[in-house]
Amino acid sequence: LRIKKLLRATMMKNMRRGIPNLFKSGTAHMRGTEEAVLKNIEACKDLATITRTSLGPNGMNKMIINHLEKLFVTSDAATMMAEMEVAHPAAKLLVLAS
Repeated sequence: LRIKKLLRATMMKNMRRGIPNLFKSGTAHMRGTEEAVLKNIEACKDLATITRTSLGPNGMNKMIINHLEKLFVTSDAATMMAEMEVAHPAAKLLVLAS
């Protein structure tokens, strides 16, 4: 009976601490719209950095291997973005817009 009370007290204490306890130690928990906007901008900048070197008269070709292990050699940014597996929601919107 005493162990049940102790276990219940521990569970209640953990529930009051909230969501950050669900993640591994060392993960960052973001709050507020400013931080979310910064992460969205960072993800879109990373996507632009990947495709930037293929644009213009001196654009380089990229070798892309998709999830089916098919090899693509292209300098077309739309093809590159279509074949990438993007996990971030804002960056995924850019891929869908291309």
